[in-house]
Amino acid sequence: MTKGFVTMATGKEEYYILARNLLASYKIHNSNPFPFAIICDRENSYTKDFDDVVILDTPSFSFLDKLRLVDLSPYDENLFIDSDSLVCRDLGGLWKIVKDAPPFGIFGKIHSPDSEYGRIEKERSVSIRDRMRFYCTCQGGMYYIRKTRELVDFLRFSQYILDHFELFQKPGDPYPSDDNIFPLACSVFGYPPPEDWWKIFCFFPESEMLKMDIRKGLVEYIWKGAEEILGPDCYFVHFSLKGARSLIYRKEAFRINASLGSGCHFGFVMSSWLHLLRSRLLSGILGLLK
Repeated sequence: MTKGFVTMATGKEEYYILARNLLASYKIHNSNPFPFAIICDRENSYTKDFDDVVILDTPSFSFLDKLRLVDLSPYDENLFIDSDSLVCRDLGGLWKIVKDAPPFGIFGKIHSPDSEYGRIEKERSVSIRDRMRFYCTCQGGMYYIRKTRELVDFLRFSQYILDHFELFQKPGDPYPSDDNIFPLACSVFGYPPPEDWWKIFCFFPESEMLKMDIRKGLVEYIWKGAEEILGPDCYFVHFSLKGARSLIYRKEAFRINASLGSGCHFGFVMSSWLHLLRSRLLSGILGLLK
């Protein structure tokens, strides 16, 4: 049985750069690594270092491409990590977390179907509501996929939710995405999360970083509004696309690539400094206008 990690990049060059940075951070912290694949819409210089390249033939160039993880993930067991993440420790321990996981694993919380999270009140979706054993919420930075025949039905139902999203739409879900479609499908199929996501990785937009040096495995942070310092058990930092455009991400990516001797895309680094310069100039101008 094959095991491996998977990420995804489609469309803009920026997304491919992020995927390569993720791979570089993985190589630093995993001395006996499992294979790492990329699902993408084309091969290029950024995909050549991945162990396997899977071409997505009809990309949507959006979060909805993640639905294809179910059928395109190349290994018997797959752990997907979003490309806008950086690995900060050996990921081998993740396989222990998912050893008893259902065929498709999201990482988050379980709620009652009649809670504020799980309530589906629209008349046409009553049959779906009655099939829900619980309701899950998740953070879409990581998924587990074990290739089984059962996943064919899971993918079909996920596509049904996408095609009829207006039946399931809740406040706070303005549009369909992987992190509202997959939780509902898991809730109907009875696939509980193997673990809550915050015990596995840091979500940068909801954190206040205290210390960070990804290449040394140093990550300390607190959740916004909390006091407990977290970090020692963090496997990776999920920056989000906005966070991956921040100066702190660019600095970490540069350090990682420099330590591997692979260099970092010049335009990628320069854009962060230009962004910082524009922000400082704008702040100065606004200060003068007050």
